[in-house]
Amino acid sequence: MKQRIIVEHWTWRSDTDDTLVDATVPGDNITALFEAGRIPDPFYGQNETQLQWIGEKPWRLEGAFQLEQALLDASQLFLDIERIDTFARVLVNEVEVGCCDNMFKRYRFDLSAAACEGNNRITFLFDAPIKRAAELTEKLPYPVPHMIYPVQAMGRNLIRKAQCHAGWDWGPCLMVSGIYAPVTVNVSTFERIETVHTNMLRKKGAWELEVVTELYAPSEGTVTLDISCAGASLREKLLLQGGSSTVRRTISVKNPELWWPAGYGKQARYSLKVTTDNDEVEKLIGFRSVEVITDPDERGIPMRFRVNGVDIFCKGASWIPVDSLPGRYDDERTAELLDSAAAANMNMIRVWGGGEYESDYFYQLCDQKGIMVWQDFMFACALYPSQPEFLENVRSEVEYQIKRLKDHPSLVLWCGNNEDVGALAWFDVSKANRDRYIIDYDRLNEGVIGDAVKRIDPQRTWWPSSPSAGEGDYSDCWHDDSKGDMHYWSVWHEGKPFEAYREVIPRFCSEFGFQSFPSLSLIESFCDGDQLNLTSPVLEHRQRNDRGNSIIISTIARYFRFPEGFERIVYLSQVQQVMAISSAVEYWRGMRPICMGALYWQLNDTWPAISWSSIEYGGRWKPLHYAAKRFFAPTALISYREEDGKITIKGINDTEQALSGSLEISFVDFAGNLIETIRVESCIEAQSATTLEAMVRNHEQWIKGESFLKARFQTYRETEANKGDPLETILLPLAPKRCALKKPNIEVRLAQENGENQSIILSSDLPAFYVVLELPGWKGRFSDNCFHLMAGEEKRITLSKKRLPKDFTPCDLRITTLGDDYEGC
Repeated sequence: MKQRIIVEHWTWRSDTDDTLVDATVPGDNITALFEAGRIPDPFYGQNETQLQWIGEKPWRLEGAFQLEQALLDASQLFLDIERIDTFARVLVNEVEVGCCDNMFKRYRFDLSAAACEGNNRITFLFDAPIKRAAELTEKLPYPVPHMIYPVQAMGRNLIRKAQCHAGWDWGPCLMVSGIYAPVTVNVSTFERIETVHTNMLRKKGAWELEVVTELYAPSEGTVTLDISCAGASLREKLLLQGGSSTVRRTISVKNPELWWPAGYGKQARYSLKVTTDNDEVEKLIGFRSVEVITDPDERGIPMRFRVNGVDIFCKGASWIPVDSLPGRYDDERTAELLDSAAAANMNMIRVWGGGEYESDYFYQLCDQKGIMVWQDFMFACALYPSQPEFLENVRSEVEYQIKRLKDHPSLVLWCGNNEDVGALAWFDVSKANRDRYIIDYDRLNEGVIGDAVKRIDPQRTWWPSSPSAGEGDYSDCWHDDSKGDMHYWSVWHEGKPFEAYREVIPRFCSEFGFQSFPSLSLIESFCDGDQLNLTSPVLEHRQRNDRGNSIIISTIARYFRFPEGFERIVYLSQVQQVMAISSAVEYWRGMRPICMGALYWQLNDTWPAISWSSIEYGGRWKPLHYAAKRFFAPTALISYREEDGKITIKGINDTEQALSGSLEISFVDFAGNLIETIRVESCIEAQSATTLEAMVRNHEQWIKGESFLKARFQTYRETEANKGDPLETILLPLAPKRCALKKPNIEVRLAQENGENQSIILSSDLPAFYVVLELPGWKGRFSDNCFHLMAGEEKRITLSKKRLPKDFTPCDLRITTLGDDYEGC
């Protein structure tokens, strides 16, 4: 017999009993206080600074559950707690049953000596995370520093809590406490299954599936073990000795369909079911092989993901937690973000090491959508201690997480941390005594984390850090594009022009980015009208990168005619973000197979912010995300100017089918008049980047910035990847501010209604560049946005009617173009 009882009727209370509010679990104390009206909105204005006291004091969370006498007589009665944040003593009926000190572990506490018939009270006594970090800092034998951000809780690297809760250069410092999964009381008459995880090996049409079942029994006894998956099964009697035991059994699964990343095939999965007399575990698994190819070549050390024997160009972004307040997480928001990633043709997400290991639901959706997961362990931008108690805490954390996550076919890489190798050279103390800190780093990263990966999941690649060139290499991969993965930040942090992205050819770029403002609608949701100014107190507070707003403004001045008004600054910040990331991704995709991955920073936001995200807080796509849908498309046409003035046009093709067609290259002036057209027959080879044209144009209009290039590749036959639509690219000859753009007049009309969608049709009297549509207050998605619209052409855009105002008209749209800073013709 097994029974699961959910603990309910929760309340939060401060340590002095002066604050009592209703609570929910899953949930956190800051969300509960806000919903009860006890604190202002943490995300409005500068309220965050008024709420630091919450993380400085203890909190008490209380709930209740009912038990019948029959359940008390069971041989096992235990409390199951996951995702508890972070320090808490646990009492049942005032009897202490256990202590928690790590947000990333599962806890199971025996209740047999504390529970009673009828109503039971459970109490979590949360200690202040800021206080505990300070106490640990005082005990250090020597400093262990971390990066410091504008609003910061110190010592975050000494506690096993989401590192970004303490503040980051895109997020707030809100040191919450709480529990982010249901708390349950579990009853079993004998054994329980602790974990089930698998290893698999392919053998001539069959897969040998080793099923590892970890069991706990209170005493010696016999149980029946059943294993079944994809038509293969096993049953046997087991003699358990009492305590913990591990059972390994292998079954042979014949000719299963393979799991593939998005765009390469189906995401086939099979149910694996493991049953004992009193417990069962069922999960979906996928059969696929993954290799990370790092064999040295003539350029250095590649980093190439090979799935089922096929080399995949990895396209995606880094994922940070859904919200700064975990009480606001829900499956719907997770699904919406992953839907958006898939819709933008992403096939990889990097779960970044300063956040948290995500929920089971997150990885299940990645399995379902074919989104590969690069999984960091939760260490970022810091040095970490190496005391035995810290290392032992981490060991149990990573062993639990590896066993929990390893059966997801989407998970393709374990990475030790984010930028901790680089951090060895960030601080004066580590630069002065590098050997000491490298030893500490190795004790944690290789001695604990790497060791656990190699023991528990030896079939997956262990990547020690991002960026790095693999095990044993401690060199600076930030700026070395010849080996491993690279974080390329010279454009943002060093102020280099967008053209600098063409100065490097990363083997795999796992982090690069450029900031923008979110939509004006979102800014207005956290900012009073008198603060709508780049240097207002609220907007300077909301910018967590110390030079962020200055970089945005200086880049606007570098590329655009200087705008009038705050709304125009917001628009241009978004356009330059598109230009930056597009120029990087397109060029690096064009360098395939030297470069085989581009993951930009970052997909999402944890609060309304000025940041590097392509999806703003609340789920609305920024212009960058619409651009990503195009520059990550399976087939694409790209163009750029070389330093010598040569124009290069390339076709990108991730598919296994070559594309034959006609390339049409047109030069057009900014009034829309055709100057020259060139047509050539071309072929874009399969799984390649193919140069279709390299030319020099010296005519006066091009040199003076009075014309632009438009190229179109029309395939001879429709494929699943391109649906017969032509591939297009636009190239300006100079920075936009030096081009003779004109202010277009764009007309919008409603199209005939089409089922669940509303369509509009746009047309323009002149070439219009970076046309951005916004419907204030609407959180839906346009079928396309931030596009170029040629004179005399029409473009149909669809909007989901589910969220549209009933009285929607085209007049409600805010339409902005690059030419709006120019005089009309």
